[in-house]
Amino acid sequence: MRKRTIKKQLWLDTNENNLLKEKANKSGLTESEFLRNCIKGYAIKEQPNEDIKYFQRKINGIANNINQIAHKANSYGYVQDNNLNYIKSVLTYFIIKFEKKIYSRER
Repeated sequence: MRKRTIKKQLWLDTNENNLLKEKANKSGLTESEFLRNCIKGYAIKEQPNEDIKYFQRKINGIANNINQIAHKANSYGYVQDNNLNYIKSVLTYFIIKFEKKIYSRER
């Protein structure tokens, strides 16, 4: 059985229809979901683009590596220099690459 039993019909002009399709697509929602979320007053955000998703995966990987090193440091009572150097180099590289990507978009 359907969860929603009331059907509403909506008339739009071409520009409104295109705008609805574009905004729903950017948010990753269907047009119906998009409109229901608008009615509920939810803040609808665009889905992250591929660059942002790439950097999110990289950050997660870096955080995982740091966590593994922290576990070892906790069990041994110290951190090896090569682990600290690895963290520094990876974070520095990541930050530089991220800043280049962000600043190249703003121009």
